[in-house]
Amino acid sequence: MKKILFIIDNLKGGGAEKAIKIIVEGLYEKGYDPSIILLEDKKDYVINKNVKIFSLSNNLTKYNFIMLFFSLLKLLKNINPDIVYATNTKSQVLSLLTKPFFKTKRVINIQVDLTKQYDDRKYIFYIFNKLLKCTDAYSFISYGIYENLKKEIIERENIFIPNAIDFVEIDTLKKEEIDDKYKHIFEKKVFITIGRLTEQKGQWNLLKAFSLLDSDANLIILGSGEKEVELKELAIKYNIYNKVFFLGFQKNPFKFLYQSDIFVLSSLWEGFGNVIVEAMRCNLPIISTDCPSGPREIIAPNSDVTQKLKDAIDISEYGILVDDNNPTQLYSAMNIMVNDDSLSLGYRAKSKERAQEYSKDLIVNKFIKEFEL
Repeated sequence: MKKILFIIDNLKGGGAEKAIKIIVEGLYEKGYDPSIILLEDKKDYVINKNVKIFSLSNNLTKYNFIMLFFSLLKLLKNINPDIVYATNTKSQVLSLLTKPFFKTKRVINIQVDLTKQYDDRKYIFYIFNKLLKCTDAYSFISYGIYENLKKEIIERENIFIPNAIDFVEIDTLKKEEIDDKYKHIFEKKVFITIGRLTEQKGQWNLLKAFSLLDSDANLIILGSGEKEVELKELAIKYNIYNKVFFLGFQKNPFKFLYQSDIFVLSSLWEGFGNVIVEAMRCNLPIISTDCPSGPREIIAPNSDVTQKLKDAIDISEYGILVDDNNPTQLYSAMNIMVNDDSLSLGYRAKSKERAQEYSKDLIVNKFIKEFEL
C-alpha cells in the first residue's frame, strides 16, 4: 500500500481546502494512512482526529519561507511518502523545491486556472512554471482548467479527478434549524450565493442583477473577504440593502441552502465549483456564470468544455448558464427562474441526480485507482 502525503497552505474555509479534507478522510475510511502537512496551523475545517496532521508554522509569511523549506524537508524524510500531493501555490513551490533533496513522486493539484489567478502578477506564474520541471504529474479538478493551461505549462502526466462532495455531512447538516434571527429572511423567495467576497467571485454583478428584479425576493450572501465593505455600499447604492443579507462565513452553510429557493454563482473564474454540487445536493435549481472552468462541466456535461457564452443565456440540462461579468444576462436568468415554477421544479429534481456523480465514495475510489494506491 502506497503512502500519500498531502501538502496545503492551511485548512481555512475554501473549496480547495474542503476538497482535500474530504479526500483525506475518505482514504482513511477505506483503510489507507494519509498524512497532511499544513504550512500554517489555521483550520476552519475539522479533520478526523485519527488522521496525522503536521503544521510547519503558526502563520505563513514571506519571512519564514526558508524555515518552512527545512522543516518540510525534515518531515518528508521522517514520513517517507511514496507520493507528495500539493495543493495551493505556496505549498506546491515548497514541494517542488525539496524535490532535488528528497526524490519521490510529486503531484501538483491544480484547482484553478493559474493564468487567471496571476493575471496581474505574471512574474509569479513565470517562476512557478519554471519550477514545474520538478513535478511528475498534474491532477486537474476539471477538463476546462487543463484546456486553458495545456499550452502554458510544462508537459507532464495528466490526471483528472473532480472534487469530492461529502453527502453524509450535507444531508445531516442541512436539517439543522435556522437561527431565529434569520428566519424572517425565508418568508419570501430566497436567492443564495456562497463564496469569498473577492474579485474572483464577481458578487457586484449579482447585486446589480438582483436590483433589476421586480420579484419580491431576498438575497443571501454567505462568505467573507476584502470586498465586503464595497459590496455593502453597492447594496445601499442600488437601494436593495433591506433585501440583501450578508451573513459572513457560516460553518454550516447547508441549512441556509436547504431553506433557500435558487442558487446563483456569479464567479468570473473557478476551478471546479464545489458549491454548485453542494447546492444541487440541497435540491436547489442552479444559475451560474459560464466562467472558466468547472460550471459548464457540471451544468451542461454533454457540451464542449471550451464553449463560452457571449452575451447570452443557456437553459442547460442541469441549470442555467449565463455569460460571465454580465449583470444583464444574470438578471434575465434570475427572472426566468423565479417566475417559471415548472422550470425551477424540474431543475430541483435533476439537481440531486447530477450531484450524485461527485459523491465522496465515487471520487475517492477514482483517486485510489488513478494513483494506484
